[in-house]
Amino acid sequence: MTPTTTADPTTAMVATGDGPVNAPAAAHEQRGGRRGGRAFRLGQLSKRKPAPGTPLSVRRLALSAELLAAALIVATAAIHLHLYLVGYRHVRTLGVLFILQAISGFVLGPVLDVGRHLFTVVVGALYMASSAGGLVLSATVGFVGIHDSLTVPWATTSLVIELLGALLLGGAGAVLLHRP
Repeated sequence: MTPTTTADPTTAMVATGDGPVNAPAAAHEQRGGRRGGRAFRLGQLSKRKPAPGTPLSVRRLALSAELLAAALIVATAAIHLHLYLVGYRHVRTLGVLFILQAISGFVLGPVLDVGRHLFTVVVGALYMASSAGGLVLSATVGFVGIHDSLTVPWATTSLVIELLGALLLGGAGAVLLHRP
């Protein structure tokens, strides 16, 4: 048996020349397995930062895009809260969707600003794209029983904000996924 630094073999740390190693994980790797499995890989992917070889200007641009997109998420949340308060709260399904979008945007914007991980970037991009998609559906074929147009108050402004935010977050996500 390999000498360990603790008495409990389930949490043992194997002493090696490279420093302590988690014994169960080391045994799993010796049997041909990967350390941590799928959950570990997804967790690492969600915490991805730009690759160390990424030029500083690209990293700064991606960070600026994320921060601007976070502000745009809060802006579209404010627009939807305003629209909810001035009348959409009386529209059965759409009113609920507007207030949920406002609440989630007021939460997601700061989380994206603070977190800046691939997961939050993807969620933010999906939030903006789905909001723009809902508006386009409403203006063309109708959405949840409502058929508006892009001439209603705040529609065009909201659409521009949401498309710009989705575009910025898509670019930031591409930088996070890029590996030189």
